[in-house]
Amino acid sequence: MDTSLEQMHDIDQHARSLRARAAVLLLILSDALSVVAIMAAGGYLSALNTLNQYRLASERPPAFWPGLLLTIGLLLSGLSYYAWERSMLKFEGHGRHLFLLLALFLMMLALAGQIWIGVTLGYAQPFDAYVSLVLLFTWYAAIHLLLAVIVGLLVLGRVLHGRMADAVYLVSATGYWWYYTVAAGLVMWLFITLLR
Repeated sequence: MDTSLEQMHDIDQHARSLRARAAVLLLILSDALSVVAIMAAGGYLSALNTLNQYRLASERPPAFWPGLLLTIGLLLSGLSYYAWERSMLKFEGHGRHLFLLLALFLMMLALAGQIWIGVTLGYAQPFDAYVSLVLLFTWYAAIHLLLAVIVGLLVLGRVLHGRMADAVYLVSATGYWWYYTVAAGLVMWLFITLLR
């Protein structure tokens, strides 16, 4: 019989905290490298636009105002999560859960908005380099938001079942991904908005 699950309970709290944080930081590092690579490719293609084939005159970037509202919602979600994280650490696992609910709700709204933006782009096939880049960033951002929502729901489940007091380190580890999602969403939105 495999006793690895039984041995997991023997790991001290500090080691579990280090493992969780290291795993999230490695995920962030690998994802950030992907985002930077996509941005570098898009910038390179834009710089090579000598024959005006990178972006056709009929192709418009995603609408500015929905993207701005989505970004503001993401920033508010990050601030709400930060307030919840501070209260959880201050009160040793018994923080103000209204901030978590607000952060999760705003992240869900941002996900719905990102999906709406992706569905309503209206680009015609065949896709050229610019349209491919916009579509890639739009749906890549949607996957980031979806992952943050799933993680937020898992954390909310732990909170509602009273299992967060003994695992407060998960609040900080989840916060790393939450803040990264907000920062990556902001950077990707600015890149697509400013890319010509």
